[in-house]
Amino acid sequence: MSELQHDPATDAARSIIVPVCETCTLDCVRKGERCEIISVDDSTARVQALRFGVVEGANVECVTKIPAGPLVIKSGRQEIAVGRSLAKRISVRRLSS
Repeated sequence: MSELQHDPATDAARSIIVPVCETCTLDCVRKGERCEIISVDDSTARVQALRFGVVEGANVECVTKIPAGPLVIKSGRQEIAVGRSLAKRISVRRLSS
């Protein structure tokens, strides 16, 4: 039985690369990342976000992301579960660690 040999060039091509942009929506933020809320795209979403204390200019941190579910963010001393549909309407700017 022969051993498999790996070619670094083809192994690198098979790996999945996820681009990281400076600005994106809240649902794209990874666990542990901090970001600043830039805008909320419509008035209904803005009202929902305001109820949670998530307003433009606020700094938040992604505590965890539940697969196919909400993400939990930390804003100040409180942790908030934000549904994916609302998170997709909130624009953020990633902050350096």
